[in-house]
Amino acid sequence: MKDETEVKIRISEEMLEKVEGKLREIGFQPLSESTFEDNLLFDFPDRTLENSGCALRLRNYGDSYTLTYKGPKKSDPLMKVRREIETSVGSFDSTRSLLESVGLEVNFEYAKWRQKYQGTWNDSNVEVCIDKTPVGVFVEIEGERESISQIAGRLGWDSRDFITDNYVNLYREACKNGA
Repeated sequence: MKDETEVKIRISEEMLEKVEGKLREIGFQPLSESTFEDNLLFDFPDRTLENSGCALRLRNYGDSYTLTYKGPKKSDPLMKVRREIETSVGSFDSTRSLLESVGLEVNFEYAKWRQKYQGTWNDSNVEVCIDKTPVGVFVEIEGERESISQIAGRLGWDSRDFITDNYVNLYREACKNGA
C-alpha cells in the first residue's frame, strides 16, 4: 500500500517521436511496445465509491490483469496524490464476475494504447507512460514528487502543463464538449 503521485501532460501526436527520443536520452528504457489496455471502473448502484472520491478498477493490459483500489485525492495543488492498493489477478472475466456477484457494477469503461518506460531518477524508480486515448495523447509521469518535476523539466514542461484529473473526467469533459 502506497501513495501514488503522478501528473499527466497532454501532447500532440506530432510530439510523440520527440518525447520518446528525449526519454531515451535521459535514461528511460521502454518496458513494452504500445499495448492495448481496457479499464473497467466498478461501483455500487448508489455510487458510494465515486461519491467518496475513490475508485475500484479492473485493468486488462496485454496478458496481465490487475485490480486496483484508489483512495480519495489528497490535497495537492500541483500533482495527483492518492492512496493506491493494487494486486495482480489471474483472470479478468472471473474477477469481473466476482465483483458483480457482491453487488458492484461497471459504471465506466475506457480504453487506451499505452507504452511504458522505466527509469531511475534521484535514486527512485519512475514510470513514464505514453497513453493514446480517444480524447488525446498524454504523457503520465509517476514517481516521487521531486523526480516528477525534474523529469518534466527535462522534457520541456513545467507545473503549468500538469493535469491532475483522471481519465474518467477527461473522457466526460471531452463528451461534454462534443469531442
